[in-house]
Amino acid sequence: MSLKEKNKKEDLRVVKTKEIIRNTFKSMILEMDYDYITIKELTERAKINRKTFYLHYESLDDLLLEIQDSYANVFIEKQISYTNIEDMKYLIGLFFDSTNNEPLNERILCSGSYRNISDRIVKKVMDYRKKTNRGAFSDNEAYENIIFAYYGANSAIIYRQWVADGKKLSLEEVKELAIKLVCNGLESIMKP
Repeated sequence: MSLKEKNKKEDLRVVKTKEIIRNTFKSMILEMDYDYITIKELTERAKINRKTFYLHYESLDDLLLEIQDSYANVFIEKQISYTNIEDMKYLIGLFFDSTNNEPLNERILCSGSYRNISDRIVKKVMDYRKKTNRGAFSDNEAYENIIFAYYGANSAIIYRQWVADGKKLSLEEVKELAIKLVCNGLESIMKP
């Protein structure tokens, strides 16, 4: 076996090991609050030793950060402009599409114990959007920061309420309502 083939095989083992660690961690998030997850239990469930975990991650926080980044990157990678309302509507729809029927996403977004994690994901996306779309709404940075905070928080708030109500509206209905509320405000849904 050549050195190149050997390195490729080792790389595949690294990929598989990290995947096992991530999947085990995700299943633990579904079962318990983050504060109760330990490396000891994670490695036991993943059937790896602690040294193997530490080869890939310095801590559980590093593993969590990797997962947070993967969620945030779904939205960051989209090349959109905040000067185009259709792009903003698209991102709201994407948010609901990407969270629907994903128990892990629902747990992170809706469980009070994971609220700080979902807030960090939103903050990362909004920080990126502020950097790439600065000036889309105003030359006044403080004014614009409030707009970005409003936009970033409201889809998550609407999603949490939809879940709390047992998802009685269809996905399409809640997406349409969220788009109207976030993009057009209360006036867009007021009865005449």
